[in-house]
Amino acid sequence: MTILLNDKPYEVAEKTSLAAFVESLGLQQQGVAVAISYEVVPKEQWGETMLSDRMELMLIHAASGG
Repeated sequence: MTILLNDKPYEVAEKTSLAAFVESLGLQQQGVAVAISYEVVPKEQWGETMLSDRMELMLIHAASGG
């Protein structure tokens, strides 16, 4: 199935959780927020949040500095 992450298509397997997808990107969960349909998903729900075909995700990295 295909999902969109920041408007870029990604192929993922059926029954892939949000946590598994973020991990597959090589990202640490710390400093990262993910929104599905413009609603932020709490990190404690990433493991139980299953991705579905054509789902639109927005990934945001926290940045520090001035």
